[in-house]
Amino acid sequence: MIRDPDTARAPIVGLADTLTPGEGETHHHERAQVIYAVTGTLTVITARGRWVLPPNRALGIPGGLLHRVALGRPAELRTLYLIHTPAEWENCAVFSVSPLLRALILAQTEAPWDYPADGPEDRLAQVLLDRLATADQEPVHLPDPQDPRARRLADHLRTAPADPRSLAALAAEAGASLRTLERLFQSETGLSLGTWRQRARLLVGLVALAEGAAVLDAALQAGYDSASSFTYAFRLTFGTTPARYFSDTPEGGDFGRMPS
Repeated sequence: MIRDPDTARAPIVGLADTLTPGEGETHHHERAQVIYAVTGTLTVITARGRWVLPPNRALGIPGGLLHRVALGRPAELRTLYLIHTPAEWENCAVFSVSPLLRALILAQTEAPWDYPADGPEDRLAQVLLDRLATADQEPVHLPDPQDPRARRLADHLRTAPADPRSLAALAAEAGASLRTLERLFQSETGLSLGTWRQRARLLVGLVALAEGAAVLDAALQAGYDSASSFTYAFRLTFGTTPARYFSDTPEGGDFGRMPS
């Protein structure tokens, strides 16, 4: 029997699932969601953009927002459904999962869906909400432009990050001048075209690292010509090196040890 979390009595309920590679159907829930991959790396896609989730990050999704999940390898998923959308989630929010937050998510996933108010599960849910509100958010969002020409360029930059051609050449192929596309990216994504391209590359590298690639291999997949240039750009965006970014994976999992 398939249960519908939107009909649950408790204010926060959870589900555990194993996902196979591919892209799921677009759907939504009336409740807000916390999506957390215990293992594997997810990409969550909405009309507002894409969010990449390695195993030490989670995503908060506002209630009612259409989304779908894509992944290249199997993943163990934990999803929480919240009766109210936290104020901090005007848009989707990616946040770090500390060992405490991870334990709270896993415990809440195992709780019954009809736990009583003021009982231990309800008190645990309140602690979980407090931790979600104070968790550090992360720049792993890649907003999508809406103009068809800008969208064509974005799709190419995302799927072929190592394309060595200049932005001017790629813009012409997309059907607009570089100046026009720079204006469109800035107005529709809030990022300059150059910054958008760099973030797209870094997210490709981030997924590769999370799946076990060495730093140099991830750098080459992302379109960088050396591990040092990739690490420098990674540090500028995420505030830390690739090794340290993955070192805080709870319980010393596989992603706590970067490949050499």
